[in-house]
Amino acid sequence: MAVMRFGMIGAGFIARPNGAALIAQPSARLAAIANPTLAKAEQVARDLGAGCPVYADWRDMLDREQLDAVLINLPHHLHHDVFIACAERGLHIIIEKALANTYVECRDMIEAARRCGIRATVCHTQRYNAVFQAAKDYIAAHELGPLLSISDNIHTHYFWEGRSSWQLSNEQSGGGIALNYGVHQLDRVHFFLGQKTVQFTARYLAEKPGYTILSSYVMMGVGDGGTPYVITCSGYSGPNVDEMRLVFANGILQCCLRENGLYASGLYFGDTASGRFTAQPVPLSQDGYFQREFSAAVHYLSGETDQAPVPLEWGAEMVRLVETGFSGQTWQAKPTT
Repeated sequence: MAVMRFGMIGAGFIARPNGAALIAQPSARLAAIANPTLAKAEQVARDLGAGCPVYADWRDMLDREQLDAVLINLPHHLHHDVFIACAERGLHIIIEKALANTYVECRDMIEAARRCGIRATVCHTQRYNAVFQAAKDYIAAHELGPLLSISDNIHTHYFWEGRSSWQLSNEQSGGGIALNYGVHQLDRVHFFLGQKTVQFTARYLAEKPGYTILSSYVMMGVGDGGTPYVITCSGYSGPNVDEMRLVFANGILQCCLRENGLYASGLYFGDTASGRFTAQPVPLSQDGYFQREFSAAVHYLSGETDQAPVPLEWGAEMVRLVETGFSGQTWQAKPTT
């Protein structure tokens, strides 16, 4: 099996877990890192034990290194131009979510990938979380009946002192928490929904003192199979909440991703007969979800499988739904005839 040589573009916070997961893949090698602040690229290379050259300009990296693919870890507003430039050089691409700041930009990127004949996939990491993977297995192994509804809730201190400045800029982040976290929640809800959203509405709030960026949101949608979902997120301090509840005709699955004193992290099934929740096994490591994600991504980019783990079109649809919410109006798909 040939080893793919990857260049990493961007050495921010997410570069370490992404880079470590990439290095762990037998068929991938981190060959170079580029970041405008060269010291950050040097530090990430040391932290990862990569022993690779670093560059201040990603264009120089592409010119000088013999690469097969790139991993793009940049702020949202830079995704569009860098992606297209890499595609035009024939490089395969793993790109962080959100795919871009706007749906129009996403469509440009999809067209560039098609035109240039490259493979690309989007990092929607949370679907690889051990709790969600266990929930998928539980659903497949039990007769739970129709899925009646999904509710997904996050409460987290979004405005913490270490938050990157670009994430607190409406122009650079594409709307702050709604795009940054919203695409995560939409992706993981649809991971279980198994339906295309045909009706969607949202309410976005920017009420954090001292900030103009969004601080919370509520999203509501209906799948083409008739199943509704509700997504909430608030970016304030307090107990962390990160959970999903899937209501079936024959019981309830509760996915808890963080321990907060009310729940321990894990999977819980609420039995309709007993009326109680009981903890269920979570076989996979909670620390391994980045490696699971990058295993799937590298297998696809290397041609070992033809199905993208997260296609560009899917990443674009998540951006489109978030963008639709900014209108404040309910969107409904036109009926087909």
